[in-house]
Order: sequence, then C-alpha cells, then structure tokens
Amino acid sequence: MNLSAIRRPPENAQEAAIWWAARRRLNPAGFASDERFAQWLKEEANQRAWREVVRRDDQVGGFATMPEIREMRLQALDMARQQNGRRRRKWGVTSAIAASLALIVAFDGMSRLDPNAAAPAATEHVQRYATAIGQRRDVILGDGSSVTLNTGSLIEVRFSPDRRDVRLLQGQAMFNVAKDADRPFVVSARNRQVTALGTAFDVQIRQDGQVKVLLVEGHVRVAPVNPKGLSRIIPALARTDLQPGQQLLTEGAEAVEVSAADVERETAWNRGVLIFRNDMLGDAIKEVNRYSQLQLVVDDPDVAALKVSGIFPTADQEDFVAALSTLYPLRAEREQGGTIRLSWKNPARSRVRS
Repeated sequence: MNLSAIRRPPENAQEAAIWWAARRRLNPAGFASDERFAQWLKEEANQRAWREVVRRDDQVGGFATMPEIREMRLQALDMARQQNGRRRRKWGVTSAIAASLALIVAFDGMSRLDPNAAAPAATEHVQRYATAIGQRRDVILGDGSSVTLNTGSLIEVRFSPDRRDVRLLQGQAMFNVAKDADRPFVVSARNRQVTALGTAFDVQIRQDGQVKVLLVEGHVRVAPVNPKGLSRIIPALARTDLQPGQQLLTEGAEAVEVSAADVERETAWNRGVLIFRNDMLGDAIKEVNRYSQLQLVVDDPDVAALKVSGIFPTADQEDFVAALSTLYPLRAEREQGGTIRLSWKNPARSRVRS
C-alpha cells in the first residue's frame, strides 16, 4: 500500500497509525499543526495503535546505529537511486516510508526472537529520555509532539487524559507541540512552568541554575510553579506571555527578564552547530565545553576577553581550537586528564585586548 499517496488516514487503526507515523517523518512541521491527528487520537482503538507505533519507533531510535539497521537503510537508498528519472520523486517519498516502516518491523521482529528483550509495561505512565555529553536526540511523544534533547539533558514525560506534562530535569530541550485544545502541554523546569498549545519553543536550565525560555513560533505562557505573595491569589500577576522571537530568563527565585532573541543563534544547536557573534572567548568556551568531556580552560583574563565569531560544529572541539590558533597567537596544551589549556604563544609579548 502506498500510504504517501493517501490524503486521509485509512479506516483501520493500525494502518492509520502507520500513515500518521509516515506523515510525521516526511513533514514534521505539517504533522505538528494538523488538527486531524488530535481528533483521530481521541478514539481508544486509535490510541492503542498509536502507542504501539511510537513504542516501536522509540526502540528503533535506540538501535538505529546497529550494522544490520544501517545496511537496510543503505539498501533502501540504493533502490531509490536505481529508479528512472520519471519516477524518481515519487519513489523517493515511497521508499522513505518503506525504510521507516522496515526499521520498525525489523526491530519488532528481533525483539520477538530475543527472549531477553523486555517490552515496556502497558501500565507505565512516566517515560524518561536522556542524552549523554555531546549527544543530541530526537523523541516523538505519544501525542505526536516532538522533542529534541541537547547535550547532557534529561526529561520525564507523563500524559493524562486532560494534560500533557513534561519535566526538564537538566539540560536543554526544543519542543514542537502537536495541537490538542483539550490537553494543555506543560513543561516544568525548576521554578517555572511553560504552557503551550501547538507551538515551538526551547527551554534550558543553564549552568548557573537559571531557566531560559525561547519562543520560536506560536504562543506560550510562563508562570512560577509555586506562586508567592499576592500572586497566589491573583496568578495573572506572575504570568508572562511570550511572543515569537522573545526569550525569558529567570533572575533569582522571582524576577524574570524578557528580551528579543537571536533565534537563529539560540536554536543552532538543534542543527549541530554553535554560532558566536563577537562573543568573549571565555563565554564561548563555556558553551563549547557543554558538548565535550574534554574541557577547554583559560586562566589569563586577557585571553578570555578576546572576541570570537563564527559557526562551529558542536561535535568538533578541535575545529574550534584550530580556528582560535589561526586567528590569535594562542597555543593549546593538552594536560594530563585531557584538559586543553589555551594561553599566549609568547607570554612576554604585549597583550592586545579585542
């Protein structure tokens, strides 16, 4: 069945769940804004079918780097390349769906054959997703919303019939929320909670413990988890509504600051890069260090005050160090334990502040 050619989901719940999964993979933005999915998901049979597809999809995500899986994906690409020019575009869409479904079916088959493979309990309501240092991970939630976890991040997800709750316990996450007017999507991070309906936003618990919320599109409302003072009686006093392109940063336990955001820069990590625009080197190093176990260190305040601009891969710390060594007379010394210390090549030379 060529599910990509169907403009509406099939009647069968299992086939429809696969149809929605294929749509989600081919066009995540369109899927997230499609209100038909929320209506379809209200049926109990559809919910069961969707949970099963999502369960398999999550499992595939954890095993996508296995040699067998990589080989299947390469074979699917080779098949697509062998098609003639007249059918190339149509086959590309169809093979993308086929490859996605093949991965799901293949892993499901492997888990059935492995007696040690344990399936998640049907009664489990809280799910945890995490990333290691330097890792980035995409997760599709049971309602069709997507979450991208940045380096060293951890979330807990709990869905109920009337609410969708996510707790950001550490790190940073980008959310693309599927519309569901009957169930608000609420992200809690330390002392703040962000409520959204069909929107895209970024939440970060910074290294200093403060919370940053960036709204990319749509609408979110940020409020204290535990209002104090008069806000306990009149909650609206402590609420902050953000507009697209704005970011909120907490200041201490109560105060917040709202400002215009450089959205391209703030969301660049989601594309695997970091963007610096005339930043102090000391600040840039703090950001680069988030993505590696090997830490860069600067002791000299003159070196830390140098300015850096450019686009650097989050996964290539050496590229960042090489660029600095080319731009400035700096040397990088690797110390015992892996620390890389940046200093002037000639300590006696005059320091030039940027």
